[in-house]
Parts: sequence; structure tokens; C-alpha cells
Amino acid sequence: MKVLLFGKNASSLEGLVKSSGLEVVDHNPDLIFSFGGDGTLLSAEKEYPGIPKLPMRNSQICKKCLEHEDQTVLKNLVEGKLHLKEYKKLQTTVLYKTIFALNDFVIRNIEPIHAIRFTISEIKLYIGDGVAIATPFGSTGYFKSITKKTFDKGFGLAFNNTTEQANPLYLEENDQIAFMLVRGQATLSFDNSPDIFTIDEGSALNFKLSNQTAKIYEAQSLRCPNCQVTRG
Repeated sequence: MKVLLFGKNASSLEGLVKSSGLEVVDHNPDLIFSFGGDGTLLSAEKEYPGIPKLPMRNSQICKKCLEHEDQTVLKNLVEGKLHLKEYKKLQTTVLYKTIFALNDFVIRNIEPIHAIRFTISEIKLYIGDGVAIATPFGSTGYFKSITKKTFDKGFGLAFNNTTEQANPLYLEENDQIAFMLVRGQATLSFDNSPDIFTIDEGSALNFKLSNQTAKIYEAQSLRCPNCQVTRG
């Protein structure tokens, strides 16, 4: 199996990977070792979409449990004991460009002192800072920080600091949802991408789950309660 090492200090894995019988390459890999945290995994998926990823915490910033020690993870991979799961991404089109998010899309007011007015699927007018639209994979991130909840199917929309209390919306796998910016100016960001789009008053964006997926081995290792992150 050809493996590409991705992330800061990922080269420290090279000796261990080679001793496990895997070939380390810098192009055309069968598998990406994402060495870091959630941000590293998102960056790896953005750069190498669709190629299977194996996330591994960096030992320099995390005290790992025995199950997620590097040697154990590699042994389980070689022995075929790790489960590869596919996670659907969200998609939207902005400025005639279709973009995809493994975690979430975030729309928020461009000026912190001015709220925006917007509708969701033309049902109700909201006033607030914006929304976060998340996948189940991404629901443990910003969506959870807003709602204190996560979910495991479809996709969800959280309202960020609206003037009236608004419960999150949970959509089915084949649903679509429309955001219309009625007043103000906002930004659209996705995952940890540096690409941020300006959304002008009167703009409409549609969100749905894509057929594009991320293939990830044992993604829960990044959220293991027995692994202790010592610094960010």
C-alpha cells in the first residue's frame, strides 16, 4: 500500500510506517495519513479529495490512549481491522462555483456591530449573526458550540445569535434548504478553508448533501475521550 504522510511533523512517522511494510510516497497514494487534529484532516481532504484518510493525533500535542498509539493503529490497519467509513459532504454554489464542505458552511454578518436579516426557505424572517449548516461529521464543531447538540444523519442548520430563540433545523438526506440574505452583508466560509466569499444583500444560496464523500478510517479517534490533548 502506498501512503502519503500529511501534516506538521508527519515525517516523524516515516520510519514506523516503513517498518510496517507500507511504502511512503509523495504522489498517487492509496491512503493519506493525516497526522494532527480535525484541521489537518480537513486540509488533507481539501487537497486530496476522495482518497482514503487515516487520522492520527500528533503525539507532541496529545497523550494518546493505548488503542490509539501509533504502533497499534498501524498494526490494526495492516491487519485489516480498521473500518473505512464514507461521510457525505455538503455542497452549495456561489459565484458560479460549486464548493463542498466535510464539516460545515458558516454564513455570518460581515460587520459584528450590524445584524443581518435573512430567510430560510422563504418561511420566516430572522435577525441575527447568521447560520451554520453542518454534516453529521461536522456537528461536533461549531454546530455543537451553538446548539449544545450533535446529530448522526441528514444535515442540520443552527441559528447563530438571533433576536428570537430559534431551534436548530434537522434535514433529511435528500432535503435542500435555501438561505436568502434580505438585508445586510455577510460572509460564507467552509471547513477551515482560507477561501471566504462575500454575500451581498439579495443573494440566495441553496444547500444540500452532495454525492461527493470523504473516506475516513476510524474518524472517532480524533474525539476519543481517553486521548488527552495537551496543547492546541
